[in-house]
This record gives sequence, C-alpha cells and structure tokens, in this order.
Amino acid sequence: MKKPLARLDLNLLFTLQLLLQEQSVSKAAKKLNVTPSTVSKSLTKLRDWFDDPLFVKTPRGLTPTPLALSMVKDPVSYTHLTLPT
Repeated sequence: MKKPLARLDLNLLFTLQLLLQEQSVSKAAKKLNVTPSTVSKSLTKLRDWFDDPLFVKTPRGLTPTPLALSMVKDPVSYTHLTLPT
C-alpha cells in the first residue's frame, strides 16, 4: 500500500541516515543534539512506515536489516511515496 507524502516526516530520513552511519541510537542522538529517547521514537516511526525492524540489537550495536542496508545510498526510493493529484 502506498503512503501519501504528506504523512512522512522527512526529518526521519535524516535520522535514518545517521542511524545507518553510527549504528547506535545514542551516537545518532548526540550528532542530532537530541536525546536518545527522541531518536528511539523516530526509529519506531520509521519501522512503522517501512513495515520492517530496520535494525536489530547486537552486542556491537545496531545491525541494519537487508532493507535498511539497501537504503544506504537512496532512502527516498524506498518511501513508497505518492504525490497528491
């Protein structure tokens, strides 16, 4: 099912990129100058949007799922966006 562009907070894509780089909620939060709780809430929204866990906790930090890894270069192509007509 496609989701309308108006429903996606584009700041979430920036958070996703930092999570992919840092593979840590706390490190991403520090770079964003927000609390880890804020990043965690953003990750929950991203998981709901993409219907995928995106990351799995491991002793080394967060490990991206195959879907998250496939979005490293171009996350916008995976947003399933539709523009209003």
